Amino acid sequence: MLALLFACAPVISKQSLREADESLTFQELIKDPERSKGKLMLLGGEIISNTVKEDETWMEVLQQPLDWQLKPKDTDLSHGRFLVHLAEFRDPAVYAPGRKITVLGKVQGKKILPLQEIMYSYPVLTAREIHLWKPETWGGPFFHFGIEVGGMIR
Repeated sequence: MLALLFACAPVISKQSLREADESLTFQELIKDPERSKGKLMLLGGEIISNTVKEDETWMEVLQQPLDWQLKPKDTDLSHGRFLVHLAEFRDPAVYAPGRKITVLGKVQGKKILPLQEIMYSYPVLTAREIHLWKPETWGGPFFHFGIEVGGMIR
């Protein structure tokens, strides 16, 4: 029973979730990050890249909608990219491209950086809480249906 209770624990604290601005959507944020400066927001997605500097980590994330567990959905649906800033070291081998994260952070505005051949305006969040999801594995129960005849399944 205790294991079930911990399995259902939220990945972001309830207190932080209460403080987050639920009315702010990513589509609104990406249009004008400066307007949302200072607001606390919950976002998630897939890490595209990361940069480690002295006592800080930056992650570029492809935004993806969150499911009921606050986990980024495995979908091609995205409304853009955002940057996550952490004022501490996070190992880039662990926070690696392709990993899913959920972030509750304060909007700091925008940062304009090159993205291939364009200049892209990234909304920037300073993380208050971050959850790194375990890599997806295909290991659930397997079922086999067949008819047994004389000890052999056909």
